[in-house]
Amino acid sequence: MSKGRPASTLWAVASVDPSAIRVKLRAMRKIRSVIVCLLLGLLPVLPTFASDLFVVETAVADEGAETRNVALSRLLADVLVRVSGNTGIAAQPAAKPLLAAAPSLVQQYRYRTATPADGEAIARFLWARFDQAGVERMMRAQGLPVWSQRPRVLFWLATEQRAQRALLDLESRPSAGNALRARADYRGMPLQLPLMDLQDQAQLTAADVWSDYQAGIRQASARYPHDMVVTGRLVARSGRKWTGSWTMIGRDSVQNFDTPAQTLDDTLAFAVDQVQNLLAARYAPMPGAGGNGGTTVRFSAVDALQAYGRLVAILDDTEVIAQVALRHVLDDAFYFTVRVRGDDSELQRALDGSARLSREPEVAGSSTAGQAQGAAASSVRSVPPADLHYRLLN
Repeated sequence: MSKGRPASTLWAVASVDPSAIRVKLRAMRKIRSVIVCLLLGLLPVLPTFASDLFVVETAVADEGAETRNVALSRLLADVLVRVSGNTGIAAQPAAKPLLAAAPSLVQQYRYRTATPADGEAIARFLWARFDQAGVERMMRAQGLPVWSQRPRVLFWLATEQRAQRALLDLESRPSAGNALRARADYRGMPLQLPLMDLQDQAQLTAADVWSDYQAGIRQASARYPHDMVVTGRLVARSGRKWTGSWTMIGRDSVQNFDTPAQTLDDTLAFAVDQVQNLLAARYAPMPGAGGNGGTTVRFSAVDALQAYGRLVAILDDTEVIAQVALRHVLDDAFYFTVRVRGDDSELQRALDGSARLSREPEVAGSSTAGQAQGAAASSVRSVPPADLHYRLLN
């Protein structure tokens, strides 16, 4: 008999039926499992989509060394877009040494083939992972921006169709969801999408998004990891097109832009580009872009994702342009700060000579003098100043 323990207590323990103890233990385990499941059910599963910036893939015709090296240079150009946030970076003279060194900057590469449909040729792809330290070191050495700390972006979307407004659940529109994720992956955007579960629906309504009720938007967003909230108000138009009005809500700033009528897939992809362009202009500007020596050029009629791609190609092909950085977006107008090789007059001559651009008259209130007029020149949506004005032609 153990010392210090009453005999009555020992007798009571010894007299308990062992089978009853096992039953109670099983019951306790079940209760514990139920509690754990309930607690886990209260925690949101957070689907964050953030790609590895240095992993890329492209289709190739064959597995020859020459084809591979050309493809690697093209893939590294995509990596530079992701890392810098600047879609025109590959055309910068400072990027040429990196692109030429693409084969030596690869850590791994491999090929894969996709099963073809009947009558189609075998599709072959080259996958590559580039050396992060090596790429970033060369970019910095060449004076190219390295955007290391990029904001996590949470999207809330609301639609208006046939006079009915609703929050958009991308799970119900897989094509649009895939387009949004694919563009965010291409641009290196850490994308956060809401679960659209009962908690989200209880905290936020389409009316909140439509009225830009920021207190409600911030409260509903608090359960998700994010640095920037983007709300989109999408209006259905004829021909299965959608226009969008967007608001970027940061910790201490708010910025708006619009997207023109296009398919829902293109609207969402275009919005990702707009957000990432504006964030990159703020957090990772091209060295020397802006400030003294920069020329601000306004390009209007940039009314679709394809139009923006055409404009970037034009700027890439303009030999006198040394550096370019997006500064503002207002409706269908994009404002770029441009630095040239030589005199600023050479930029105007080069843009005037483009068959894809047309010179426009100065937009009211957009000149430096107009901005200086103070309250008389102000409006609800102030027009940024610009030195040159052009319209993108179809």
